[in-house]
Amino acid sequence: MNNGNIALGGILTECNEFSINLMKKDNFERYEYFEDEEILNLNNGVVGGMLNVINETSFNISPTVFASCSPGGIIEDKCYFDIKNKILKKTKDTKDLIGVLLPLHGAAVTQSIGDLEGDLISSVRDIVGSQTPIVVTLDLHAHVTEKMIKNSNAILAWEQYPHLDPYETGQRGAKLMRDILEKNIKPKMFFSKTPLLHSAINASTFGDTPFADLMRSLKNEEKNNPKILSTSFIHVDPYIDQPDMGGGAIVITDDDLKTAKKISLDYSKQYWDRRIEFEPVLFSPKEAVLKGMSIDKNILLVETADACGGGAVGDSIQSLRELINFASNKKSLVHVVDPLAVESCLNNPLGSKININLGHQVDTQWGTPLNLNIKLEKITDGRFTYNGGIWDKTIGEMGPSILVSIDSIDIIISTFGTYEWNCEQFLSFDLNLDKYKFIVVKNPMNFKNSFSHIENIFVLDTLGPTPPTCKNLKFKKIKKYFPKDENLKFKDVLIKLHN
Repeated sequence: MNNGNIALGGILTECNEFSINLMKKDNFERYEYFEDEEILNLNNGVVGGMLNVINETSFNISPTVFASCSPGGIIEDKCYFDIKNKILKKTKDTKDLIGVLLPLHGAAVTQSIGDLEGDLISSVRDIVGSQTPIVVTLDLHAHVTEKMIKNSNAILAWEQYPHLDPYETGQRGAKLMRDILEKNIKPKMFFSKTPLLHSAINASTFGDTPFADLMRSLKNEEKNNPKILSTSFIHVDPYIDQPDMGGGAIVITDDDLKTAKKISLDYSKQYWDRRIEFEPVLFSPKEAVLKGMSIDKNILLVETADACGGGAVGDSIQSLRELINFASNKKSLVHVVDPLAVESCLNNPLGSKININLGHQVDTQWGTPLNLNIKLEKITDGRFTYNGGIWDKTIGEMGPSILVSIDSIDIIISTFGTYEWNCEQFLSFDLNLDKYKFIVVKNPMNFKNSFSHIENIFVLDTLGPTPPTCKNLKFKKIKKYFPKDENLKFKDVLIKLHN
């Protein structure tokens, strides 16, 4: 028996306003782009979690459009409006509509809209009216705005970083929707934030990071307080440039705004008080390579400023340059995204030695190419399968990709940048990762999924759109923030939002 229809759809990607990596529809088509009944076949990720719960109720899912992809720069307006208009039309056409589930990210920007999620949520609200519940799920790296809070009944964020729990977050969002519809609960949501902008280096939700401590404590509040329906700790994506960016605690209670406010303010204050702990210890590439040479163990060079998972192109060769200069006789592995270099290699036989320019040929603002004599070792179509995380079992597409070598250094050169999760890009070339003295990883956290056994890790201070510290980013729309402004007071920068 059908007791009503719940519309489901959304756009899930993260943007970077310091990258030139414009996202279009083909970015989504290389990952996940589904319309109508195709969505009902998803059994993993946040949508899979939502379907798992709703399919056990008397409600039906009315699918619209779901599009997700690896982060990039900003989203082309045409791409966004095409997807948005389809979601809105399909939602409007849904008969017996009783609720809307929106699996989003929270840090998406288009050419003309600085708050994609706020725009989409408010547009859905205009269609469904004030009485139809809207439940939103977000990445915890979200820029949560007043528009998002005011136009939704509940916002729940992923609780784990590295992101192991999109499926479970989908379940949590759907269960809350179910309880709103079946138990008549009345979510009251309070979010407080401050302009604390930091990279993900010291912000894992596992281990002994300051963010892990705060997250565990907040989740214990949720577990032990029957008034609380959900808590989320937001570490804002620091690589967009929008007014009032910041992080803090979202607390949702059943019709008890006072309790939600008290707990949210308490944890946002704790977060602000620990702000200094989020700044990482950094090394120049040269310094890291030379220190690594004196250590008789494997070394990770974390060039997080060029993280495709944060919207960077992936074409930096700043680490590679110093490996060539100071460690060319040591087995090393680097990944560079450079479609021009790939094109230069493709028409040559394996084993041949050719001269190419490599690096900084896509996003030229962060450095200059290297002219290299390389040997062609292997060519692939660049396809691989994700093993866990946001896109578990999804096919990743690097486009035509090539393994080349210079002395003892191996370089994977790919056409497209892809999200790094569990070394799938490296492993697609059948490489034995244990044989490398130096491995360059271009993400701030997910490398721990594969390299938790490596103790010697150097976080590099390099140029790029996803730097390990936000101290020197040239924001235009946010004026005062930590760590640029070290003397800010909590009471002067606090922003309070509620529905």
